[in-house]
Amino acid sequence: MRKIISALVVLAFAIPTMAAPPPNDMFKKLIETIRKHCPDATIEVTEKGLKAKYGTIVYTLHARSKTGEVYAQTYQQEGPNYRGFVLTISLHDGKYEGAAMVPQTLQGPYFPTFIDAVPVEVEKKHYQVHFSYGNRLDHEIIKAIFDAIPRSRPHQPAGGDAKDHAPQP
Repeated sequence: MRKIISALVVLAFAIPTMAAPPPNDMFKKLIETIRKHCPDATIEVTEKGLKAKYGTIVYTLHARSKTGEVYAQTYQQEGPNYRGFVLTISLHDGKYEGAAMVPQTLQGPYFPTFIDAVPVEVEKKHYQVHFSYGNRLDHEIIKAIFDAIPRSRPHQPAGGDAKDHAPQP
């Protein structure tokens, strides 16, 4: 009986956390890619999204306005350490109407974040993609994740936004 319980506990930690089956093949491909290149990554899948992370820390950041002003008020945000990443993909209703042009790579004070909004053609929804990564994360991992994530522009270069701000090996 102890062996069965031990085996179940090991399986619970070895399999990504899932509230429901992945919504489509894109999530399955992402999970396979992340597990292949970074087996220690934590992956959480729900009906409406995926969050994968590896090598993260909590940063204390200053709030900024859209014009770039830095406020004294701070907040905490989990982000990648210099060899880590955080990938979040979430399904939202309607078309993307955010202020940011997508796709693009935003350079924060500690790490870059690639953002995109991928329309779902069958439904009137879109996936928001946020991929933050540390500056010393293995470039093979970065390339594999960029190749696996959905894109709003099919001709966009692998590993970066439409202006080719791809990370250089």
